[in-house]
Amino acid sequence: MKNRVMYLAFPLALLLSCHSGPTEETQQAELQGNVMAIHDAAMAKMEDIFKLRRSLRALRDTLEAQQADSTTLLVLQRDISGLNEADEVMMSWMRQYQAPDSLQHQEAMAYLQAELQKIERVQTVMDSTIQAARTTLTQYDQQK
Repeated sequence: MKNRVMYLAFPLALLLSCHSGPTEETQQAELQGNVMAIHDAAMAKMEDIFKLRRSLRALRDTLEAQQADSTTLLVLQRDISGLNEADEVMMSWMRQYQAPDSLQHQEAMAYLQAELQKIERVQTVMDSTIQAARTTLTQYDQQK
């Protein structure tokens, strides 16, 4: 009986020890999934950028009509410009990104690592400009 167990256990142990982890395809798909997950989260924020930009422009136009001080108008314009930049950074990344389907594994992994860094930068720019615009709008809402 012990011999039978040994004969079954040895091939099973050998088979399990040969498994070396995720395949190249799995690694590449996982990295590409990470890039696209950040892209998708950033895309969801595009509507926030649009709404905030519209609100800041309306506030700027109102304050200009009331002849507000130039410092206030500069802050509003700075935030509007920041939102414009965040929008353009995202659109630029999307225009240049191409799925690395035709690349060899190592080239694809290097490309995806670079794209991951780029889309993380896009996300940072978007988050910081959205936060700055919200802070500005909150300050003016509290002054009313």
